[in-house]
Amino acid sequence: RFKSIISEEFYGYFNSMMKCCSCNVMTHNVQVLHIIFFPLEEVRKFVQSPYNYVTLDNCFEFYEKPELLKNSNQIYCNYCKRYSIAYNQNKIIISPKTLIIVFNRGKGLQYNVGIQFEQIIDLKKYIFNNNISPFYYELVGVISHIGSNDMGGHFIAFCKNSYDCEWYKYNDELVNKSSFQEIRKIGLPYVLFYSYIKT
Repeated sequence: RFKSIISEEFYGYFNSMMKCCSCNVMTHNVQVLHIIFFPLEEVRKFVQSPYNYVTLDNCFEFYEKPELLKNSNQIYCNYCKRYSIAYNQNKIIISPKTLIIVFNRGKGLQYNVGIQFEQIIDLKKYIFNNNISPFYYELVGVISHIGSNDMGGHFIAFCKNSYDCEWYKYNDELVNKSSFQEIRKIGLPYVLFYSYIKT
């Protein structure tokens, strides 16, 4: 309703759906989507990965999985007029032009869970309204963390220049040319910035 440059670039929408297990009626709650948070340790357990890393696909599968609501036997359904067990499921309706993904690594040993990501991603299968929504994205920025835990370390930013299409590393006052290979080698990604590709 209140559009701006910020909302046009960074806002999308997702549907938080709740299903009553007594009458199977699903209610919908459309909300603004601007940053997606992925808890990597929970994702790793969800996909039962034997390795200490997950993929972006694993994260989006986790994001849209049906989840039993806590204390769901206390959820009152307005359709069948009774308290019932209920499940909640999120689904992206329209993704933002600039997609910001933040990883929650937890604490201690869990902090080292890695994430595999690519420069170009296709999210079409995770977006409900992909006829009008962006779904091809190009990586344009990364914030990485160097350190073994969340109590210390150092953050480095990588940005892709839109004029020369080269990667640059920003390490405090130092700025140097970089590459996607270096991004994968240095530290652990904390935030990924993807920009949609016009098709």
